[in-house]
Amino acid sequence: MNKHIKEGISNILEEHGIISENEKRKFLEKIESLFNQPKEPISSLLWVPLTEILPNTYNPNKMATPEKRSLLRSLLSHGVTAPLVVSPKRQGVYPLIDGYHRWNIIKRNKELRGRLKNKVPVVVLDLPSDERIVATIRHNRARGKHQIVEISEVVKTLSQNGWTADRIMNELGMDSDEVLRLRQFTGLGDLFKDDKYSSSWS
Repeated sequence: MNKHIKEGISNILEEHGIISENEKRKFLEKIESLFNQPKEPISSLLWVPLTEILPNTYNPNKMATPEKRSLLRSLLSHGVTAPLVVSPKRQGVYPLIDGYHRWNIIKRNKELRGRLKNKVPVVVLDLPSDERIVATIRHNRARGKHQIVEISEVVKTLSQNGWTADRIMNELGMDSDEVLRLRQFTGLGDLFKDDKYSSSWS
């Protein structure tokens, strides 16, 4: 590490002293700037108490028992390799966007809790409520399976918030057949009866 970087870090530490969470973010931003680091959510990773994570109520991704065991073994053997994704802290908690199964397994396992000092790594995404739901689905679709009833409820919620069928397909990475199948469930047929799918989905 060259003299300039050492002096920069020393100056930042002296400037902040004992820092709060908000000040910690400012500190990390200065570190990013100092190292010319790309500004991505992962650049501002925080460690927060397990008890300050609030699971969301709309996650349609379910994990079977064998997969849970595999995830536990991975966490015990390899450690935490991916942070949770959360919304900004509100009323003392971080609403969870992605990472429920990791959070739940760590919370329930004594060895992991001790090793991680009852904390989990998180990155913060400041998104409107609709976009938080979309972010959860996108993260899940990249690696998991959704339960049809739960994902239909997500589509229903977005539809009731004014989303068109085309927007749902584009934003959630669905195709027209998936949305058509979801229409089979109670209430969804009426929600989409006036929608026309763009030619890009035909």
